[in-house]
Amino acid sequence: MISRCIPDVLADAVRSAASSVRVDTTRPDGAPLPLGWGEQVDVKDITATDIDVADNAGDDEDQAVADTRLAGYIAKYATKGTEATETGDRRIRSQMHIDRLTVSDHHRAMIQTAWDLGGLDQYADLKLRHWAHMLGFRGHFLTKSRIYSTTFKRLRAERQAHQLRTALTDAGLPEDTDVLVVNDWQILGIGYDTPEQLELAAAIGDRIRAARQTRKEPE
Repeated sequence: MISRCIPDVLADAVRSAASSVRVDTTRPDGAPLPLGWGEQVDVKDITATDIDVADNAGDDEDQAVADTRLAGYIAKYATKGTEATETGDRRIRSQMHIDRLTVSDHHRAMIQTAWDLGGLDQYADLKLRHWAHMLGFRGHFLTKSRIYSTTFKRLRAERQAHQLRTALTDAGLPEDTDVLVVNDWQILGIGYDTPEQLELAAAIGDRIRAARQTRKEPE
């Protein structure tokens, strides 16, 4: 028997799960609604390579994913961004707010759906309106298993410890040095140092407001 490599086994497992998993829920009117994966399931080996991103812009089934493309995939979901026109940058307050958003029709439809569903009593616990600007999704872009992976709390602790060790090393101090952090802040000033800085800031503000008004005006 010829043993199969792990990537092939995992790919088969993903395709099998995508074709069989289903969640039964209900529509807002109470009608049944089965949810499942569609036919477009794309599984690729993400083994790091030195291939330039331009060389595999049209990744096919047999190509490995280049480092730069892999980083782009992760950044896309980590920032919940999908296009040049992204979601809103602040929480939605009203229907008028949605109508005046400068986003794509695709994003507007998802924001509108989250807003509409958030107004229904049966979805009140989901706080969809509170997170409509994030397409109704308030969680992390990935899940972490306590058995097979780690937790964000542990990752934050490791990052803080690393930053502390680095700071002590740069200062020429041993790693076991006790550090006293004093959070004592005092305001030194508000505004601009010179009239030229004020004039420049005012000009930038006028240009930004004019650009926003141009985007809002119908063609």
